[in-house]
Amino acid sequence: MTDNTAACKIGLLFVHGIVGNSRFFDFLMPEIPEKCKVLKITLKGHGGNALDFSGASMEQWKRQVDEAICLLRAECGTIVFVAHSMGTLFALDQAARNRVNAIFLLNPPLRIRPTWRLLTTPVKVMTGYTSNPVISAAKDAYGISLDYNPLHYYGWPRRYMELFSEIKRIRRIVHKVNCACKVFISERDEMVSPSSAALFNNNSGCRLWMLSRSGHYYYTPSDRNLIIREFSLLMMEMKKFAGVATSR
Repeated sequence: MTDNTAACKIGLLFVHGIVGNSRFFDFLMPEIPEKCKVLKITLKGHGGNALDFSGASMEQWKRQVDEAICLLRAECGTIVFVAHSMGTLFALDQAARNRVNAIFLLNPPLRIRPTWRLLTTPVKVMTGYTSNPVISAAKDAYGISLDYNPLHYYGWPRRYMELFSEIKRIRRIVHKVNCACKVFISERDEMVSPSSAALFNNNSGCRLWMLSRSGHYYYTPSDRNLIIREFSLLMMEMKKFAGVATSR
């Protein structure tokens, strides 16, 4: 876990997806106002090899998120949770429990739609085929080093079973989210179904964008600019909110 800045009004928590890494959010860092506290979690089992991932668990990841939120709540009056893929499940959970003031979600996997690209992309990354921007983006987003020992993958099926179980649980509580919420779903996502958008229909505080040409890791330049713009606007809104809350 990394953090910056001590005394603050706004705290931001960034959580990556399964087999991902926190560098995925680097393009948003310039939009963060000064005097914000930033926590970027590396979930247990990430940042190492396949064996490290096999030894992790969903419970460990959820505990990490809880601990980070507790730390931010102790130091900051306003909390924004920014997440990608599996990380959005933790963000929705915290929002449903009224523990954050805003959530910013990239490709929430509330419904899964495996595609052929989901299988071929890791193979292309492992074989060094990264001239395609989609494959290159996936390589940059992976948080597990290449590991050619098949025995190191013994725990992977269980990790994904835990993920699918958590997806089902979060689908049942999405309607409880009542904080500020911005959601971006890629229509060409390799694993997340665009029908995930329907789960946000009854959330009046949620604004949703469908990205017609982007994928799970790769965003077209125009979609990337849209995400940056909306994140910047959310930061402006939270600065105003934090100022009002502090003056009370």
